[in-house]
Amino acid sequence: MMPLAADYGAWRHIDYKPAIDNLPPDALGSFLAKDQTALEIGCGRGPVCLLLARRGLNVTGIDINEGSIEAARQQSLADGLTVRFEAADFLTDFSAEVFDLVLMIRVLTCFPESSSWEALLRGAYDRIKPGGLIWIHDFLMSPDNGNYRQRYAQGASLGWRTGNFRVNDEVGQTRFIAHHHSREELDTIAAPYQILMMDFHESLSMNGNACSMFRFLGRKP
Repeated sequence: MMPLAADYGAWRHIDYKPAIDNLPPDALGSFLAKDQTALEIGCGRGPVCLLLARRGLNVTGIDINEGSIEAARQQSLADGLTVRFEAADFLTDFSAEVFDLVLMIRVLTCFPESSSWEALLRGAYDRIKPGGLIWIHDFLMSPDNGNYRQRYAQGASLGWRTGNFRVNDEVGQTRFIAHHHSREELDTIAAPYQILMMDFHESLSMNGNACSMFRFLGRKP
């Protein structure tokens, strides 16, 4: 059985300060239009929400971390932008309203348990209007990467889901369990949508380790 840190609820208390602060959805540019509605799930301190608001979209950002949401609200005030930020658990507390665009950036990695990962994907799909878009930017398994090969194997030896691994704090205690995605999981993610883009690139992890990522843009039928 996974330790408690495997629960995505651990992110209520983690101050997320990644090596790459912001991953803007630049490839979305030609798909955006003023007055579209957008929802970012796991918005953190809200930089992408604020970027979209500057483009004239009506934006909602939700995150389980109350401190991050408060920081996002303060930044939106400082920037003179109107964004609705909510501190809530998307799987249990968020309304059933639908949007033209749903974004999840470095969010699926925080859901190492299959049941909650699948629930998040279903919930995101249900929040998209017919013909609307989903944008996902997340981590890809890198079995040949020396930073992760042994960590994947350690997770597998504990009976964890493939691609799960432990992330420790500075004193070696488990901070959380992260998930990197297999190519088969990318097929699952993309299956309900018309695929507009799926690409791959090298990046840096939260702690600055070399890693691989994918970007997916899909349209709901």
